[in-house]
Amino acid sequence: MKLPFNFLRAVADDQRIDNLKGLSLFKRLTARELREVDELLHQRSYQKDEVIFDEGDVGLGLYIVVSGRVLIVSSHAALQRVAPECGPGDFFGELALFEESQRTARAVAGEPTQVLALFRSEFFSLLERDRGIGVKILFELSRTVVGRVRKVLASQPHLPVV
Repeated sequence: MKLPFNFLRAVADDQRIDNLKGLSLFKRLTARELREVDELLHQRSYQKDEVIFDEGDVGLGLYIVVSGRVLIVSSHAALQRVAPECGPGDFFGELALFEESQRTARAVAGEPTQVLALFRSEFFSLLERDRGIGVKILFELSRTVVGRVRKVLASQPHLPVV
């Protein structure tokens, strides 16, 4: 029996939504919300040693590792200790969602790697359309950023950990 194309696409869509649900950034989203976010994500593939972005580039969005490994290299010693390597489910480059400033590190694929990109302009569009989804994502982003800041502070003996 030959299945209709739409059925096959629905199965693939359901699998993709399940995969998104497994990512920490989207764990609080409903299936409907995940479908809306899925429309905004851009899948990218990189070969080993390929640069995803360079230190000094203008940041346009964040990246989520789907498979593979990303090495984060920074000329700033404190930043190098925060998250020198990202694996499946990890995200990086998140500060670009908040401001269009220069990247403070270089991201390089440590092996063949697939990532999902969420660009600033599309994230702001989502915030305008559905603040509830945006707030859930921002909460998860905040939790991760706070954890990274605490890690930097803990590595600096002269700074208090708050």
